[in-house]
Amino acid sequence: MLSFLKKARKKGRDSVISSSQLLGTEENSNNTKNVKPNLYFHPSWNEVSQEQKYIYQFLHKSLPTLQENQISLAGIESKKHENAYYITTFIRSSVKHPIQFETLTLSLLNKNGETCARQTFDLSHLEGIPSNVNMPWTFVFEENSITEATLSNEDWQLVFELQGKHSLDLDPIWQEKLPESAIMKLQEIIANLDPPEEDEINLRGLNAVVEENGDLNATILIRNGYNKNITLEQLPLHISDRSESTVAERIFVLKDFQIKANSTKPWTFTFPADSVSKEPIDLSKWKAFIPQ
Repeated sequence: MLSFLKKARKKGRDSVISSSQLLGTEENSNNTKNVKPNLYFHPSWNEVSQEQKYIYQFLHKSLPTLQENQISLAGIESKKHENAYYITTFIRSSVKHPIQFETLTLSLLNKNGETCARQTFDLSHLEGIPSNVNMPWTFVFEENSITEATLSNEDWQLVFELQGKHSLDLDPIWQEKLPESAIMKLQEIIANLDPPEEDEINLRGLNAVVEENGDLNATILIRNGYNKNITLEQLPLHISDRSESTVAERIFVLKDFQIKANSTKPWTFTFPADSVSKEPIDLSKWKAFIPQ
């Protein structure tokens, strides 16, 4: 291996979205075929050095597969120069046909999920991006797009921002412990859900299981439809099963529990055995709700 490749590694995280969400096209959402896109350089990058091409080839090979009809941004490198952020990423497409962007609004997040910059880019000059490719590209966030949040050296993320689309608000502990594939799956789930109504908070169940000790663990998406951050100090939660009967209930006291504006936070709540019904529970269909 060439010596300069030993230091080559991605500094940013990945984000992924279905092509139908981003482009407004109808695709087969049931197709779960895995795709390994090919490395592609835009014609405007024909002066990239051979050494740099080796680095992109090396990083390209380490990228995970995509499911068909997904578009992803895989962060490579970030630099700040003359009060602007230069963010190099792979634009990844597993769509069967070429794709084309006119404009694209992107947010640059640090490792804590704080927005460091937000800008709308005119990408009409890219013309058609071929099918099934990983294309390196550099986005320049100008000074007027940059916020007061500090961009972390690593684990930053470039995300698509869509009208009405919720972003993933992931707790730092979850961000650290979840594998990249699980985070990408959460992002896709959230992107494919209809957003909550304006000025509404609602819940959506993700996974629930009764443990051997009788505790019930429920992972829930808490969805904030407000245009401001919301802090919850306590949350009364009920769980109903397939019979639509309440099978668990508890008031959870929360500390420093914030959900960012227009975002969805996943969280796992544990109902102790003494708060869970002793009758047989069928969690093949269940619901989390706040009692009225």
